[in-house]
Amino acid sequence: MPYCENCGSQINPNAKFCGNCGVARTQTAEAPKPAVNASPAQPKRERLSYYSPPLPTAAPMQSPPPPIMQPQPVQYPPQMQATPMPQTQAGSEPIYGVIVFRRMKSLGRYDTFTGVVTSQRLIFAQMTNEMIKAAAQQARDQAKAEGKGFFGQWGDQLKATWLYSQKYLTMPPQMILAETPGNFELYNNTISEIKVTVDHDQEGQTRGLKVEIRSTAGKYEFIMNEDSNLTNLLKQVYDGRVKMPFGYFNKTINIR
Repeated sequence: MPYCENCGSQINPNAKFCGNCGVARTQTAEAPKPAVNASPAQPKRERLSYYSPPLPTAAPMQSPPPPIMQPQPVQYPPQMQATPMPQTQAGSEPIYGVIVFRRMKSLGRYDTFTGVVTSQRLIFAQMTNEMIKAAAQQARDQAKAEGKGFFGQWGDQLKATWLYSQKYLTMPPQMILAETPGNFELYNNTISEIKVTVDHDQEGQTRGLKVEIRSTAGKYEFIMNEDSNLTNLLKQVYDGRVKMPFGYFNKTINIR
């Protein structure tokens, strides 16, 4: 069916004028023909959104912990093993000084002890014959190395015991006690009196000071050198418990 080219109304194919607007037809207008190859309209598809979870992030690799090393015992050379640990005044039991004591036996014999005076106790460290001989030999060798003659070497041997006792100033009290089986101790708070008198031999010669120590563990008697440094050490620690002879004036003996 043709259509009007002016108003688009449908007209008779044989009409020369449009019955609606009256415009003359100039050519035949036919209805548009559908395209031969046109495909039917396809419904519009919705665009689907798919959720993609993020890929898992690999955890950072951590280095394995270092293996636990077991402590190995330190091996010291023999000369270091024999070296005592130093005792300082900052320790829990400072050492104030040492006194060489002799405990008399029969026939003029005696045992030698080093009295180690600490803030808590009085330790008696026995000097065995082997120790005394070793100390005398060391003093003699040292004097000989210094070029001293016979009398000089002999004098140093006499001082060897005192020099040997100085080692206890740098040893911990427990190490001193364990040095020899004959070592023992008296705690300061158990000592009630230290009586000091002048000691004489059978010929009336003064051979030192007799020290009588009374404690809850018993009574102990020793001989020590006449030296004001030693008696002052006892007074410093034991104060009024030290009883000196009436009118006695201390003597200072230089044994260094």
